[in-house]
Amino acid sequence: MTFFVACQQAEVENLEADDLRMSIVASINDQKKAPDSRYAGETPDKVEFTEDDAIGLFVDNNPAVEWVYDGEDDWSSGEKVVYWPDKTRSHTFRAFYPYAETETYASVPMPSLLNQTGTIESISKCDFLIATKSQTYTDGGTVEFKGTESSFKHVSTLLQLTFVQGSELTGAVLNKIKIEGSNLVTSSSYSFDTGNVTLNPNTTSDVLMVDGLSHKMSDGGNFYFIVNEKKDGTSPVKLTVEYTANGKKYVAQKSGFANNLFAGGMCQKYTVTVQNSSLIISGNEISSWGTGVPLDNVEINGEETTASV
Repeated sequence: MTFFVACQQAEVENLEADDLRMSIVASINDQKKAPDSRYAGETPDKVEFTEDDAIGLFVDNNPAVEWVYDGEDDWSSGEKVVYWPDKTRSHTFRAFYPYAETETYASVPMPSLLNQTGTIESISKCDFLIATKSQTYTDGGTVEFKGTESSFKHVSTLLQLTFVQGSELTGAVLNKIKIEGSNLVTSSSYSFDTGNVTLNPNTTSDVLMVDGLSHKMSDGGNFYFIVNEKKDGTSPVKLTVEYTANGKKYVAQKSGFANNLFAGGMCQKYTVTVQNSSLIISGNEISSWGTGVPLDNVEINGEETTASV
């Protein structure tokens, strides 16, 4: 091993242990700490680590060590006190959130995307983040995951759906949201070697659904979902919504939603306007998760129904 923990103290007896003790500083997309939650307020624009968050940190080729945030300024590796191997050579640090036990940075387990509810709180548990930095020892032994190049970045795609009641409707209530696509929420692993996500072929999951809603569209508000990246655009993605208006139930579907493309590290925003038996979905530009192109406008027709989606 090329770095040392407390139980290997004999190996560092000739080193200045206090000087070589490692510490870290971390931020997400180079933002300041949010006051209350990882996703502050009602939008995903400000994202930062909060108390008891745990990241994994690879130092060179060694297994990941867990570091836990105290909610203020400090990260702790607990009983596994980590030391720099030396003060002269450059070392590579690879970090990821949330922590999962793993021996290699070539295959890091990503969090489950199942059981999302569309809320800010639910996506905070699904948001996989990575950061990489190479550096030599500096005074204080601190590794800083900050700045444009080294701060934590999002890997998956964030969808933001905003449902708006059209001028011709009154009392429109959203009851169900369903998004379907090949491997949309299949469990995955991330490789720091290639920068790619690998889907687990034994846990295929194609449907993300929130049922039992009673969301009044006149109240505004957004729904958020994290999904796997889709690069080729060949396999269709279908959006289905069920809602009631003027005492009638409607179902509307659109195959080819989002042009069947989800960009990794991006937030794709859609405003869904309900006009009687039709839904008008307009694309908005990418949010603070990254930079991308505006999304095309699409329209889907709804049909009155008594059956569930």
